[in-house]
Amino acid sequence: MKQNSHSQGSTLLITVAVVATLLVLLGVAAEYSMHVSRVSQRSRKTALAMEIADGHLETLFANWRNIYRTTWTTTSNNSGGTDYSLLATNYFYTDMYNPGPAPTPIPYMSPSATPPVIPLPAKSNFPTEPNYTVSQYRIQAIDPMIQLDPRPGATFEDALMESSYGSCTDTVTNCINTGKLVPMSASTLPPAAYGPNTWQYSFYYLAAVDVSVPSLEGNVTAKVRRVFEKKFDNPWSYAMFYADDLEFQPTNSLTINGPVQTNGSLYIGSSNFTAQSTVGYSGDYVNGYSPSDTYHSGSITAPTFPSNLPPVQVSPYLPFGWNVNLNNADGSTNNDSYHEIIERPGAGTDALSNIRLYNQAGYHVLIDNNNNITITDSTGAAITNGNDYNTITGAITTNQVINDVREGGFVRLTTVDVSKIVSGLNKLPAWNGVIYFSDTSAGTSVTTTFGGASVTTSKRGIRLKNGATLPSGGMTVVAENPVYIQGDYNTGGTPPSDSGNFTSPTVSGYTRAYASVIGDAINILSGAWSDTNSNSTPITQYKVASSTTVNAALVGGIVPSGSGNYSGGGENFVRFLEDWSKNNATFTYYGSMVELWTSQQGIGTWNGAGNVYKAPGMHWYYETRFGSGAPPGKLQIAAYLQQQRWYQVF
Repeated sequence: MKQNSHSQGSTLLITVAVVATLLVLLGVAAEYSMHVSRVSQRSRKTALAMEIADGHLETLFANWRNIYRTTWTTTSNNSGGTDYSLLATNYFYTDMYNPGPAPTPIPYMSPSATPPVIPLPAKSNFPTEPNYTVSQYRIQAIDPMIQLDPRPGATFEDALMESSYGSCTDTVTNCINTGKLVPMSASTLPPAAYGPNTWQYSFYYLAAVDVSVPSLEGNVTAKVRRVFEKKFDNPWSYAMFYADDLEFQPTNSLTINGPVQTNGSLYIGSSNFTAQSTVGYSGDYVNGYSPSDTYHSGSITAPTFPSNLPPVQVSPYLPFGWNVNLNNADGSTNNDSYHEIIERPGAGTDALSNIRLYNQAGYHVLIDNNNNITITDSTGAAITNGNDYNTITGAITTNQVINDVREGGFVRLTTVDVSKIVSGLNKLPAWNGVIYFSDTSAGTSVTTTFGGASVTTSKRGIRLKNGATLPSGGMTVVAENPVYIQGDYNTGGTPPSDSGNFTSPTVSGYTRAYASVIGDAINILSGAWSDTNSNSTPITQYKVASSTTVNAALVGGIVPSGSGNYSGGGENFVRFLEDWSKNNATFTYYGSMVELWTSQQGIGTWNGAGNVYKAPGMHWYYETRFGSGAPPGKLQIAAYLQQQRWYQVF
């Protein structure tokens, strides 16, 4: 049966409509797919642009940090007379940014010159997108209180408005229009932003990179920003601070209740160690032994850290923020290691003159090969007679000898009666809280007597005795030689044990002063120490220690692990020479222990054998008072940090 023409036409129209609808739907689907593809590609390109920009910022940061680490130029700030290295924008030229005016060569920079131009990274470093372009690549010193220019079309320079040139309570735009806020000059040093204390402060720099990559619909641009921070602090912020690797392998229980920080790697292989505060490291953390420590072997146990506060990797804090030249390649004898801080300046330009502790001291006391004493004040003027000469020489006894078993022989000591220095302060017009000692004949063999017999030694040391009471304004003793602290120090007398809790480190009525002792190495001799018995054995009979308390920051060196030896670890940063275990003697300590160098004179390796020492019960407490005050003298650390900020422009 045939369909009529009307029926056939209707069917055809329906078919056409269906096909058209399907085509529309297919077109919509295709357009949607293309849109999704474009969006997806744009997102990938944006992420790629950000990744390339991040790589450029890493290059900026590495160069910014390295320029600062090799820069020794000082300027004064109102942070208690502190000196610090500080650079303006015009010290950070890049391949794309010439801030001007051209900086002069930086004093004490190694080599002495303006910093090198910071190069753009090679495009071969980013092979995923070789056709990217960079339109901005720069570092700008900033005021942490900058105001951003809100006006349309404001340039990058306009956006960084410095408020310290004038006060303005109007809108930011009106303040800018009236000249109360102006762009920060490229030659202006950035102002400091302070933390809770005057020695905790930072300087900020804004790093900027703009990267564009091609996409289906034109370029995608990512504008990426990071804030670089140079942060200063005191080493006294830590219960224990190490510039080098830090090891803890104590045989007895050791608890440290303050922050611990090492610029190197951290090795702890014993459950005898307990941390009660933060622990930071800049290298690696290993629950085990250092590969340089071939003394320890056997089973490893886990230390104890605060709940939810394991060791964390952090940026290193360098002394003064500097990398001191360790290989003497520049020919200078004044910048060979951080040990320079405690050494006398040598001939020629002294790159560290502003922070060298010899130069910071009110008095310098030097002992020569024949035990002659030379005294100069902070200006270098010789003190040859008068009240100050008599006070200082009256507190000094030269040519005393002890046997230091760790050092493998006799040591000639210069003994300082601290009580006589303290009682004669009114006779010391140049006193500023820092006093410097050096037996300059260290390394030279001399013949002297011990127990009536002649002995020969090239070893030297400075001993502090009768130091229970210190000046209320604080006291810092610095020595180029190893230091021996004998008896209680900064306690006001013999402190009570507080029924075994050791939480009373001073006698009643005495307020412990802000104190530090800085030397090539730090040795502790108990109040029971006898010079005469120092060469007698066994130590269980002749060198039995009594409980001793020291309240002071201690800065010294170590003999690193290696060649079959163990450094002694943080538990033996202070060195012992007595039997502390026979009468259950304790070493109670309040302060901050700081390791900055390898010892140059106290080079005897640690030895755990019982003929050298037997460990005390150790009650170590971080001196929390260092949060509000510090010992006399300038000793700082600095870290270089970065924070990321970014935004996109389509």
